[in-house]
Amino acid sequence: MNPAARMPSPWIYFLLVFLLTIPEYAAGLVAPYSIVMVANPFIAASILTYREKGSDGVKQLVTRSFDSSRIPRKIWYLPILLLMPAVMILNLAWTSLEGDPTPGLYFPLWMLPAYFVVFFFVAIGEETGWSGYAIDPLQDRWGALSASLVIGTVWALWHIVPYVLANAPLWVAGQCATTVLLRVLMAWIYNNTARSVFGMVLFHAMINMVTIPDFGFLYDPVFASVILAGMAALVVFLWGERTLALYRYA
Repeated sequence: MNPAARMPSPWIYFLLVFLLTIPEYAAGLVAPYSIVMVANPFIAASILTYREKGSDGVKQLVTRSFDSSRIPRKIWYLPILLLMPAVMILNLAWTSLEGDPTPGLYFPLWMLPAYFVVFFFVAIGEETGWSGYAIDPLQDRWGALSASLVIGTVWALWHIVPYVLANAPLWVAGQCATTVLLRVLMAWIYNNTARSVFGMVLFHAMINMVTIPDFGFLYDPVFASVILAGMAALVVFLWGERTLALYRYA
């Protein structure tokens, strides 16, 4: 078969991602060591893209992670950059109201650029696959909301082993729900930025920026999932589940 005639295979892609991650699962890696997993979505997407489109297709896949010029309205950088910090501010306010101790907030400003660079390239490893390869064929067939729920569920299950090994069951449940809901919001941003993978990489980097470093407060994924559920419901109502990009009151 001519490679150009092959269509993307998201289900084969998901299977390949899990197969590539078996060594990390077997080693029982948890954060921060489980970060090595992030290469697997990229590897799986590259293998399948090469099979389908050859080396030129792989080059296009990689360059999409830097397609900032694709974003037609720069106002979309606001949710890309500020949505997750807003969620974490609400998280901090909630834990403070509940009386949970915050030993002392600490924001190492001199380290933040280094964090960002690391998390940006970590996000490329994942979003090259989830956004650059898998989402388009799924949403073209089933619609944006269904596609985002599928990818979000797979995304959560892919992380489940390191989650379970290092955290309590309630935390794991909250984090899995948060992971699925984040993918809905990511599909909303993706489709409103002309399917920019760069936008997804940047958003993913911001997720890691506000949840991974120790800034002196407790991240509560259960509370975060409640906030994100409200956001996702509002997005689906206003932009429609089929595309998440047709604003109701335009």
